[in-house]
Amino acid sequence: MFGIFKSMSRLLVVACACVTFLALPQQASAVVRPYAASGTAQFTGPTTFVGSGQARHLGRYSEAGSLAFTPTGDPAVLHVEGTIVYTAANGDELHASVSGELNGATGAVNATVTYTGGTGRFASASGSSTLTGQLGAGGSVTVSVRGTIDY
Repeated sequence: MFGIFKSMSRLLVVACACVTFLALPQQASAVVRPYAASGTAQFTGPTTFVGSGQARHLGRYSEAGSLAFTPTGDPAVLHVEGTIVYTAANGDELHASVSGELNGATGAVNATVTYTGGTGRFASASGSSTLTGQLGAGGSVTVSVRGTIDY
């Protein structure tokens, strides 16, 4: 009789361990967070640029990217597509793609930035932001970015 109770208590211990394991979160999931940045950039060639700024989750950052410009139905407006790599204060990289428009008559830039991973804490980053900017003299650009990021 004692053997039956011993076997049942072992079975109960195993069952409790399984329930406890299944009830625990497997891995902390990424969290959607507000994202905001402002900065300046400088074209270093017809399609390449570098810049720097201050961003939530990155701190003081540097950036480098390349863009392609294609005509639209409006002769004053160019469609913009490209990639950007932001380097955070600690060296982690946030990778992004950008798609939008540049109004050549006004210098206004409006685009969507989509986060596509990176390194360090941004390895699985996702999310998107709205970028508004202004093209200035000599190929300078000032930008403001607002949206969300998930990492």
